Amino acid sequence: MLPRLPATRAPYSLLALLLLFVIMVQARLWAPHWDTHNVVAVLTWDAMGYYLYLPAKFIYHDLSHLTFAADIMREYAPSSSFYQASQVPGAPEGQLVMKYTAGLALLWVPLFWLGHWAAGWLHYPQDGFSAPYQVAIGLGGMLYVLLGMGLLRRFLLRYFSDVVVTLVLVTLVLGSNYLQYSVYDSAMSHHYLFTVYALLLLLTARWHERPTRLGAFAIGLTLGLLVLIRPSEMIAVVLPLLWGVGSMADARAKLVLLRTRWADVLLLAVGGLLGVLPQLVYWHHATGHWIYYSYGDQHFSFLKPHTWQVLFSFRKGWLIYSPLLVLVLAGFGPLWRQHRALAVPALVFFVLNLWVVSAWDIWWYGGGFGQRAMVQSYAVLALPWAAGIAWLLVPGRRWAVQAAVIAATVLLVNLNLFQHWQYQVSIINPEDMNRRYYWAVFNKTMPSQADYNQLDDARGLPQAERNYQPRSLGKLDFEQATPDAQPGVSTEQGFYSRQSFRIDASRPYSPALELPLGPAGLQGGDYVRASCRVFSDYGAWGNKLVVSVDRAGKPIAWTGVRLQNPGIVYRSWNLVYVDVPLPADARPTDVLKVYVLNENGSACFVDELEASAMAPASAW
Repeated sequence: MLPRLPATRAPYSLLALLLLFVIMVQARLWAPHWDTHNVVAVLTWDAMGYYLYLPAKFIYHDLSHLTFAADIMREYAPSSSFYQASQVPGAPEGQLVMKYTAGLALLWVPLFWLGHWAAGWLHYPQDGFSAPYQVAIGLGGMLYVLLGMGLLRRFLLRYFSDVVVTLVLVTLVLGSNYLQYSVYDSAMSHHYLFTVYALLLLLTARWHERPTRLGAFAIGLTLGLLVLIRPSEMIAVVLPLLWGVGSMADARAKLVLLRTRWADVLLLAVGGLLGVLPQLVYWHHATGHWIYYSYGDQHFSFLKPHTWQVLFSFRKGWLIYSPLLVLVLAGFGPLWRQHRALAVPALVFFVLNLWVVSAWDIWWYGGGFGQRAMVQSYAVLALPWAAGIAWLLVPGRRWAVQAAVIAATVLLVNLNLFQHWQYQVSIINPEDMNRRYYWAVFNKTMPSQADYNQLDDARGLPQAERNYQPRSLGKLDFEQATPDAQPGVSTEQGFYSRQSFRIDASRPYSPALELPLGPAGLQGGDYVRASCRVFSDYGAWGNKLVVSVDRAGKPIAWTGVRLQNPGIVYRSWNLVYVDVPLPADARPTDVLKVYVLNENGSACFVDELEASAMAPASAW
């Protein structure tokens, strides 16, 4: 049996838990997004896929065809396409199967009915996606956050002091991307999985202290729930399997215990099967198969995991965007020395989890802050987290070491909170970060257009802009065009006049400003600034300002920068520009082209397409 501390009052960790939860709720209220009819609402993207079971079952009674989804997509625009379900192979056209498993939908049942009741009472549409449903899932789901931190606290207090547990909770919330997924992206699966992992740890510890059949069944049911939420969490079975195994003698004793209590093992298996049974029943109903792979052409590559990218890439590196976790991983050393029977299951789980996370072909896991697929593992990593803090607080520890670790922790917590703010205002991009852009916006609250362009690898002018004198080469302003003569010209908006060009997915190219290099006085190596004005209701997502150099009708150089960036003000005309060098081998007959490209993005209005030569000021 693992040594545990005697049960005592733990006021500091309880107070910290309650204060942190109040802060988290307040942070959620600062960015509510309850009633937005676009992709920043609560029930959007993957969260819509987790949730879709509930309105399909209880409102529309249509789990097989999801015909109501077209109306939801049109009214609420929760994602750019309806990827949350797909055609069942070999079935009649229109018979669909959900992409995501039903675990979160099961946890959301009471919240769904609360939102449904509130929608009727407040005269909102009872369609599953109006504001009351968004509020119920967004705010009500935070109760699972409170439950998860409470369970983790109770578990850690078995082995660590109240002060240590307090510091774990504080640094967990303020120093990692758990904050993003427990507060702002709270309809994603990660903090729910964190809560279920905390429950699994507590149940596992209790069973090993006093084995009971009910406890074993509860462990199995919890494992089943983890798999029901996210099938790859089946690796969690190593935690109860290796619990208390710190040596070969412990391993032999564990085998004897499992043989002796074979009925408990059987009940654990039964509990696990019951946990995943709802999904098996649904798959059989939807596809005729008890087990069905619903992710299409998305797969794991276990022999070629993307481990380096998952840990250190600037796109989504776990230790880049949650660098405090470096100190947490260092806690495996003290944990191994002090509680090896805890270190073995925690370390094996961490290695297996990192392997599985890294093996997913879409290793960046779509939009999000940092490596979101690691968030649920923080419940297990709380063990080395606590062991490292306990080691640091041992009386007699060299003050210089303590001061260095404390200073590093404070700085990394501050960095985490600031980068969370940058993410909320879209300075940190949810999907396309790179090294140059990361350092361009590092510690900035108001990046420049040149900084934003680094996101598309447009390197800009080699010197400060004040060292250049712009010379206008031409402008396309749509003032003389008519909608009849030039489809796409719109009289709804305009920068100077009441005319501009409306671009959308059905009309992906704007008219181009075309300038032969020779008559324009341009040659290879010269810098050109391409610019335009853009107006949008909810953001010009998926649109780019493009500058290219064409030879014989084919581009020999091409640069595109997104029109949507954090400097954009919605429902206002915004200036977007990019500075690019002409190819060194450019010819006088080559043609400079400036236009806007819609890459299956949102509609927007563009005006004032312009090209200017950026000549060094010394040349004037």
